[in-house]
Amino acid sequence: MAALLLRHYFGIKGDVRDPVCYVDEQTVLYAVGHNVCIFNLEQRIQRFLPGTDKTEEITALAVSPNKKFVAVAERHDEGVITIFDLHTLRRRRLLTATGSNSKDFVSLCFSPDSKLLMAQGGAPEWNLCVWTWETAKPIATVKTAVSPNSVMYQCSFNPSDNHLIAVTGNGVFKLFKLMESNLKLLQSPLGKREAQNYLCHAWVSEERLVVGTDTGDLLVVEGGELKGFIARSPADSNSIESIVGFSKGIVTGSDDGNLAVYEKTEDKDKDMYRRSKVFSIDNNAVKIRHLTVSHTEEQLLCATENNQLFSFALSNVDIMKPEEKNVDFLASSFHAGQVTGVDTCIRKPLVATCGLDKSVRIWNYMDKTLDLTKFFNEEAHSIAFHPSGLHILVGFSDKMRLMNIVMDDIRPFKEFAIKACRECKFSHGGHMFAAVNGNTINIFATYTCENLGNLRGHNGKVRSLCWSADDTMLTSCGMDGACYEWNLKDYKRVGENVLKSCNYTSCVCTPDGRTTFAVGSDKKIKEISESNIAKEFEAGGQLMTQVCLSHSGRMLFTGGEDGTVQSWKFPLSSEYQEFLCHSRSITRMCITYDDSHLFSVSEDGSLLILDIRDKEVRGSKKEKEILPFSEEILVTKSDLEEKTAHMVDLKNKVDELHTHTQYTIRLKEKEAKDKLTQLTEKYSSELEGEKARCESLITEKSEMEMEYEEKMKNMEERHAAAVQQMEAQYQQKIMAEVERYRQLSDEKELLNERWDEQNSLLVESHERLVQELTDEYEYKLQEEQLALQRVRDEKEELMRELEERRETKESLEREVGELRALREEEERKVEALQVEALHTRASVEELRTGYEIERARSRGG
Repeated sequence: MAALLLRHYFGIKGDVRDPVCYVDEQTVLYAVGHNVCIFNLEQRIQRFLPGTDKTEEITALAVSPNKKFVAVAERHDEGVITIFDLHTLRRRRLLTATGSNSKDFVSLCFSPDSKLLMAQGGAPEWNLCVWTWETAKPIATVKTAVSPNSVMYQCSFNPSDNHLIAVTGNGVFKLFKLMESNLKLLQSPLGKREAQNYLCHAWVSEERLVVGTDTGDLLVVEGGELKGFIARSPADSNSIESIVGFSKGIVTGSDDGNLAVYEKTEDKDKDMYRRSKVFSIDNNAVKIRHLTVSHTEEQLLCATENNQLFSFALSNVDIMKPEEKNVDFLASSFHAGQVTGVDTCIRKPLVATCGLDKSVRIWNYMDKTLDLTKFFNEEAHSIAFHPSGLHILVGFSDKMRLMNIVMDDIRPFKEFAIKACRECKFSHGGHMFAAVNGNTINIFATYTCENLGNLRGHNGKVRSLCWSADDTMLTSCGMDGACYEWNLKDYKRVGENVLKSCNYTSCVCTPDGRTTFAVGSDKKIKEISESNIAKEFEAGGQLMTQVCLSHSGRMLFTGGEDGTVQSWKFPLSSEYQEFLCHSRSITRMCITYDDSHLFSVSEDGSLLILDIRDKEVRGSKKEKEILPFSEEILVTKSDLEEKTAHMVDLKNKVDELHTHTQYTIRLKEKEAKDKLTQLTEKYSSELEGEKARCESLITEKSEMEMEYEEKMKNMEERHAAAVQQMEAQYQQKIMAEVERYRQLSDEKELLNERWDEQNSLLVESHERLVQELTDEYEYKLQEEQLALQRVRDEKEELMRELEERRETKESLEREVGELRALREEEERKVEALQVEALHTRASVEELRTGYEIERARSRGG
């Protein structure tokens, strides 16, 4: 069983919310098919994050602010969000909306610290969910739509606040505050303003939010209040589909394919933004689905609804002219719709595709580039590539055309009256080709375009053709359930298998033409040998639309309606390996002649290149001589003559320019020589004068040196005498100061003795005073205690008397009143004495503190 490895995608999934994001300045991330592509712009290398098995398609993307993680939302029974590590490309967490009837999420956003993930669920519930994604713990859920018919488009965190959230939709613009496990709805900034269809919004600062509507209006909300309103021009009613902020203002993308740059204004009383320039990104009016700016604000990426990815040099916007072409494809243009055909050649590393966007494209699968693109007036339904790589056959809606691939163009040279040809094939030798015309197969000679024969027998439209290796047999299958083998010597049918319950869509035959593999509407792959079905197997109940067999006859692949590719074990058995590739049904598949690459195209507009890894086939190929690819191209005689004439004309112009340049150089050389002579004479005379002046200066310098030497000698003598005199003076001063110091030391000793004597007297006096105050305080305290005791005794006596005289109520009350007054008077006296005692104690403590301070000072002196 051969293994498949995703190598390169040509395309983008434009219907995803936020389909493209910057990882760093040279790396972008976008959804394509059923995978997420990480594309390095410098190295042109793609890496992939695979989709989740059994999911339908990717619906939304979000990259964390720290650029370490990406969240991928996919449609499923409950909706699935996968968190990938961008460094290891491994899954970190899987989140689901358990208990919800929504099958998808329409918008994702990480919190500023990258710890929370918010997702806006789809219909019918339109629930807004917030998770701590590292633990897969749901924090809060709230319904955002105002009615079942409402549609939500976008949700976002404030760029500096994990708790402030904005959501927009049809008739919905809400701000929420995340509080613990609840989402609290804040007061609407729009007040009683009539609701509109709010298609998008963007935070442009910590406080400011800009909202775009389907009528082309811009609403500026700041601090939770509507601060500005930028109305559309009366002549411009295009909806604003996307908004992105940058340091100088904002950029909006509309549904007519225009980029509008709005600059900040300093006058806050008027409009906060002024539209400065408008750029068109494509000739056709196409909706701009998403805008994203690089970290350095050098580049702006635009993703459009028709699956194109553009780059805009935002840093040069000041010098750009709107009438010029300022927007380029990021890598190359892609198919804008369903790809209906794909084929490859032998002699060149090229693959050709065509689609319903009326384009035919030639891709280089080694360089991973788009070599040629040409648009026609009709839709293309099938394509065949000549083995030489110099011709292609394309079935258009009106006619089938055989065309040459010249250096920079695709030029038709023969038309055939076959409308909407759904299948055409060149023979392996390239000398014939077969084309389907309804239920008839026409065989033509390639170089004479002669109709060699017609194969009739199908009762329904023929859907697939396959040549045998020697080009003597042709296998076909169709919607009538018939699979026929044709002998091209007499154009007769030599084998058949009819299964009316199955509408065949694709078939291939082995190199010898004896065995056919076919797929159809019954969801089975069949091996037909000798007109009988020898084997048939299912691929997990999926409808297979295409089948492809390697040229070695040992590797078999099928493509499914769900966009998956199956690699079957060969000889055919029930074993197969499945790969997630596209988001829509696979329409065509083909393999390179050396069996190294598998190509698949889909209704989603993408072309996928897969590497085929099979040890057995690789080993057998190594034994064969590898023929190098051809580098020759077709050039018409008229083109060659035109280019030759143009080259001659350019050569004549070069000769004229060369003659004119030589003449100009000679004139300039003569002028330079004359000028050099004049300058030489001028500077020679000046040099002589300067030499004389220099000699005079040298003489003057010598005289000045002698004069200064004499002055220096005299000055040194005067300086030495002055130094000696100053030394003598300072010596006398030092001796005087020493004597003065000795006298001061004696005086200090005398003062210290006097101070010690005074200090001891002061200490004795202080101690006596303290002792006297202490004795006096203790005496007064004792007297007060005795007085207090007497009062207590008297109180007890009075209480006893009161008890004895209770019988005489009136006299007792008078006496009690008198005694109570007396008692209160005595208590006041006691309290006064206590207060006086406290003051006395404080005075004693103050005196003691003063004594300690004086004592410390005396010791320090």
